[in-house]
Amino acid sequence: MRVLAVDVGLRTSGYVVCEVDNLNIRLIKEGEIKSPKDKKLPARLFFIYAKLREVIEEYRPQVLVLEKLYSHYRHPTTVSLLSQVRGAVLILAEEHSIDFYEYAPTKARKSFVGKGSARSYQVKRMAENILGTEVKSQHTADAFSLVVAFSHYLKKKRLEDDWKD
Repeated sequence: MRVLAVDVGLRTSGYVVCEVDNLNIRLIKEGEIKSPKDKKLPARLFFIYAKLREVIEEYRPQVLVLEKLYSHYRHPTTVSLLSQVRGAVLILAEEHSIDFYEYAPTKARKSFVGKGSARSYQVKRMAENILGTEVKSQHTADAFSLVVAFSHYLKKKRLEDDWKD
C-alpha cells in the first residue's frame, strides 16, 4: 500500500511517500515544500496545494496521513494558519479519492520513538536509524513517524480481524 504522510506547515511542509506492507516500510520519496514568504496567504496555500498535487499524481498514494491539529493556547494564530494548510491538503485527498487518517502528534511519536513527548531531533534520529540514511529535515522525519503510526494501526487491525475469525 502506498502512503503519503504530510507534516503540514505554512513555511515548510514535510512529506514522505512510502510503501507499507505490515510493519515493513520502504521510503520512496521525501521532500519539503517551502511556500514563498513574499506572497500573500492564498498564493502560499495554492503553492503547497499545487506541489502536493504533483506528488500525488506522480506517486498515486492510496492513503494520506496527517497530524491532528494542536496549538498552544498562547499561539492561537498558529492553529488557524495550520488548519488552512491542512484544509488544502484534505481537498487533495478528496479530489484524488485517497483514504484519510490522522494521528495526534503525541500518539505518532509514542508509536515511533516510544515517548509521546519526544523532541523533533529525537524523531529525526530515530527515522535515520530505521531508514539507515540521513533524512532531509525534522519535517520529513515527523511525516515518516506518521507512516509508522499508520503501519501500527494496520497491524493492530489485522490482528483484531484475525482474532474475530
